[in-house]
Order: sequence, then C-alpha cells, then structure tokens
Amino acid sequence: MSKKASDTCPCGEPRRFDECCAPIHEDPRRARTPEALMRARYSAFARDAYDALIATWDPATCPTRDSLATSTARWLKLFVHDSTQQGEKGTVTFSADFIDADGFQRLSETSRFRFVSHADQWFYVDGDAQWRRLDIGRNAACPCGSGLKAKRCCAQG
Repeated sequence: MSKKASDTCPCGEPRRFDECCAPIHEDPRRARTPEALMRARYSAFARDAYDALIATWDPATCPTRDSLATSTARWLKLFVHDSTQQGEKGTVTFSADFIDADGFQRLSETSRFRFVSHADQWFYVDGDAQWRRLDIGRNAACPCGSGLKAKRCCAQG
C-alpha cells in the first residue's frame, strides 16, 4: 500500500489522507467525535503510525509501542456500522478486513471512547472484538476493493 499524503485516505472517506486523517494524526484534538477518532486510528494502523495510536489511546489501556510494531497485519478496508455519543462517552461499531500470515480476516468490534475535557480530546479506551477468517479464493475479488482478483492483488506471493 502506498503511503503518500496525497493518496486516498485508508479510513474509507472519499478524501485525500492529508485532508482527512493526517491532521488528526498531527493533533488528536481535531477529532471532534468518536467516529472521527476511530477512522483516524484505523488509518494509523494502516499506515503504521504508532505515535498517532499511542496519542489517542487511554493511558490505562494503552499497549507499548513495541507491541504495536510487531503486528504483521495489512489493513485493507474499513466498514463503520454505527456510532453513538452521549456526553463524554461514545461507541463505534465497525468491521475491518485485513490480511496477515494466516490469510484474509475480519475484525468486528464495538470500540469505547471517552472525552477528557482537560485534554480537549477523545481517547480510545477498549473494545469488544471478534476475529474471523475470511474464506476468499484466489480467483475471488480482493476484499480491499481494488476490483482485482485476490491472487493479483493482496494475496500475491
């Protein structure tokens, strides 16, 4: 995956990365809703932007940078299903397709967020997550949405 700032944002919004999630990576206070923060965090995972992830993770539940950097997942596509916000709490329900050494998979999660007023920022707290393997044949359409067959796209090699 190309990681130029002028590329389409990985979060799925029809905007360039430098106009969409990059400003939130630079200053997390720009995420004014839990959904905006979740999309920026997905983009951070897709672009290996570990500092942006740590800056938006509740310190009580945040893993180390080293543990984040050990992931071999290549994130392919994000689907946001629902987003709620009530006062200083919010949730986002989403699924995200990725590929790793075990093949194509889907993460389905309801993430919990909290707004910290003295920081003027939303933070990811935790989530209820489920993973499942996707049965994608090599001749099937690639889940990344490229329109190519999986064998000619993300399943190459």
